[in-house]
Amino acid sequence: MLALVDCNNFYVSCERVFNPSLEHVPVIVLSNNDGCAVARSNEAKELGIRMGAPFFQIRELCHRQGVRVFSSNYELYGDMSRRVTSVLRRFAPQLEVYSIDESFLDLEGIDEPTSLAQDLRETVYKWTGIPVSIGIASSKTLAKAANRLAKKDGTGCRQLLADQCDNALASIKIEDVWGVGRQLGRRLRQIRILTARDLAKASPSKIRRIGGVNLERTLRELNGLSCLGMEQRQPRQNICSSRSFGRPVMELHDMEEALSSYVMTAVQRMRGEGSLAHGIQVFLATNSFKENTPQYHNSISESLPEPTDDLLAITSAALRLLRRIYRNGYAYKKTGLLLLDLMSHSLRQTNLFTEDKTRNREALNHALDQVMDTHGRDSVFLASQGIRRGWQMRRDKRSQGWTTMWDEIPAAG
Repeated sequence: MLALVDCNNFYVSCERVFNPSLEHVPVIVLSNNDGCAVARSNEAKELGIRMGAPFFQIRELCHRQGVRVFSSNYELYGDMSRRVTSVLRRFAPQLEVYSIDESFLDLEGIDEPTSLAQDLRETVYKWTGIPVSIGIASSKTLAKAANRLAKKDGTGCRQLLADQCDNALASIKIEDVWGVGRQLGRRLRQIRILTARDLAKASPSKIRRIGGVNLERTLRELNGLSCLGMEQRQPRQNICSSRSFGRPVMELHDMEEALSSYVMTAVQRMRGEGSLAHGIQVFLATNSFKENTPQYHNSISESLPEPTDDLLAITSAALRLLRRIYRNGYAYKKTGLLLLDLMSHSLRQTNLFTEDKTRNREALNHALDQVMDTHGRDSVFLASQGIRRGWQMRRDKRSQGWTTMWDEIPAAG
């Protein structure tokens, strides 16, 4: 048996943990630069606010209906996700983190999976304040379906057994099956496959001709055959760090500040995974949606002298590459970088002639890590990152960093 644990309306739930006044009122969370709705409470969904709705289109509705609106607080959501995951690890011998709000658990050898799931739900809510729904089945695709049904019927926990699947799958539209989606769903509807049950009963060879081996695998998973095993998260081969600017950026020094900040983020991720980068790629772009303005986009790559996780060395190389592709006269929308061809730090080969310098840099980087881990990410930064940072993405409605920023942690008493 496998279980899929999914945090309910995760971003909204994180906001509600620290602000009880948000309970039972419509709440939405916006995307980067407060562009569109990426999370909605059940109350907001009932008002007809759809996923991805541009905020300028629903602004009046939100004002009229008293919808509470928040900018994305990614630091808070990431921290709450780690807290939920730490609780889940206490309940199952093997866990696969599928996304920021979803995890698969291996329940092999557990006699009463439904009882365990109920205990898990109560513990997660008690320890983190985050409500979760759990789907249990013999395959990942069925567990996703069971989870969907658990949310729909309000039970919060649903196990799909072989003799229950037929009626349950008949209630799930083909587009809502994990791995199908809207585009492939249209093709399946043309051959009268309208529900998950229709797909489960279809001919495997016919389905393979339409959607390849992946769709055939989905069919077999809907019939209870586990084709997708538990996966251990593998170290990434590349790491990207980029954000759209809160306003158009025209000046090189603003671009350099932004890129330096993105380098900091990428290097911290890489160091957290114990990796080194062989090379970097820097890119920039104007806003392609503003067709009446001059357009320019470019990228440039470079191999580093040796695999490294040195923040100063990577920042220096990134800024040098940015200056090579930057052009005056354009209103830039974003810049960013890729750390390329990552390898494990344990495989590093030191250079005899730079060993002392490397050791000193490692000590400096380790000290920076400790300061940021203890006092928060913005407690120390490079001068090239700037101070005012007028280019930062717009988050005018961001809530407090309740668990991630020392000066925003609530005081008791």
